[in-house]
Amino acid sequence: MINGYVHFIGSAPAPRPVTQIASDPACVAAHPNGLEIRDVREQDGQLADAFVYIARGLEDRVFAVPTSPAIVDQAECMYRPAVVGAQVGQEILFENSDDTLHNVHGEPTKSPAWNFGLGVKGAHRSITIDHAEVPVAVRCDVHPWMRGSLGVVPHPYYVVTSTTGLFFLGEVPAGHYTLAAWHPTLGTRELEIDVAPGRVTDVELTFGSP
Repeated sequence: MINGYVHFIGSAPAPRPVTQIASDPACVAAHPNGLEIRDVREQDGQLADAFVYIARGLEDRVFAVPTSPAIVDQAECMYRPAVVGAQVGQEILFENSDDTLHNVHGEPTKSPAWNFGLGVKGAHRSITIDHAEVPVAVRCDVHPWMRGSLGVVPHPYYVVTSTTGLFFLGEVPAGHYTLAAWHPTLGTRELEIDVAPGRVTDVELTFGSP
């Protein structure tokens, strides 16, 4: 098992006001006081939205593909969550919870791209990604401030941090691994670790100001 924190040291960038929101009345209604995007969400030095995963060390193993989908919603004219993990071949379900048109434009470099519309509230559509890639960029061409990221790996040992920065990877086989954390603004950090049978490996990864 791997237990740890992703830390942030320094000053987070100021929130970015979204001026284009006025182009869609549904988005204005969802954000009557305006919309600001925080590129780095941190709280008391702990970092949210970091995709933590085993980057190397599992190449000789094969894992079953989950039967339940990874879900990405489009709600209040934002991707929620903005960073989502999935396994290679797993269903990734995109939903539209807004009463307006969104499109989902995925731009992987190792698998076929996709671009489809979700025109009404309640619309949904699924895709799968055939090759591991961190990250896969996702955007809405209708609302240019909407950006999301997928972390796609060939195993189940991944997690996205919340505002606590805490992460836990359970039932990791004993071995030597490269553990990585990727953040949409701050990039990637890696750490070499050893996991012993029946033991918890405590780790910490740290990002600094962009």
